[in-house]
Amino acid sequence: MNLFVRNFIQKYQRVLRKSKPENLLKLLSAIEYTEAILEITAEKLFGKVFKWLIVFVTQLTKCIIKLQLLIFHKTGIQPTPSLFNFGSLIESKKNGQSDQKGEGFFVLKHSGRTVRTIKNSPVSLEKRDWSVPTMENSMTKTENQNTHFDPSSDKMRFLAELIYILRPICHITSMLIFKPKSWIQYAVAFSMDSTSLFLMNGTNKLSKEQKEELRRRTIALLYYLIRSPFYEFYSSSLIKLILALIEQNIIGTKFLIKYIKEYIPYWQSIYNYCWTA
Repeated sequence: MNLFVRNFIQKYQRVLRKSKPENLLKLLSAIEYTEAILEITAEKLFGKVFKWLIVFVTQLTKCIIKLQLLIFHKTGIQPTPSLFNFGSLIESKKNGQSDQKGEGFFVLKHSGRTVRTIKNSPVSLEKRDWSVPTMENSMTKTENQNTHFDPSSDKMRFLAELIYILRPICHITSMLIFKPKSWIQYAVAFSMDSTSLFLMNGTNKLSKEQKEELRRRTIALLYYLIRSPFYEFYSSSLIKLILALIEQNIIGTKFLIKYIKEYIPYWQSIYNYCWTA
């Protein structure tokens, strides 16, 4: 039995290593775009029990894919790519090495003179640098722009990303053990989100995409103001007061404010709208 389990684990690890990260990112993006639709459809057709089964399966699938990207492919912080511009993301990854060889200039074959390309020259003459471009300057610029932290070397950020990936599974488990509107499940999710951001220790030595993802996660903490049970006990009255003041003082916002008031409870009832934002 132990031999069978070992052989199965070894074969599964080989499959994980052979799978391309681009395909995993495509699958992750497809799940991100369809998970809310699957949840709503499951609840309407089969009831709440099947709805929570679909929610758990989708979150578990996303967790496995993200862990695979983090551990086997060393992707670090994982911003979810859009399906519409995914081609450009793949091209940028494939051309990353060629970009580091000297984007913005080329070397003449016969004279060996380094010449800057017109495309990468500033339009304004005042901003132009008339010094001869070098390979070292170009390398340092591209390295600063395309820095990705290595999960195997940066243990703190690896732990931070691991906490963020496991947060949905821990939150759903706490909702099943306790009540869906209990303070315990709320505290579990909020503590894991805040701890993950704290362990990331800022945006130093990160790529542009990773910095944007960290900003998105930081802004997403504001959603906890509208999540149960904090919304019912504290922020509900304040939000309704602010919406009422906007409706009274700004002409033409009555329909929009009415729509927002009706949408908040509906938004709270859908897990993949509320807790995976």
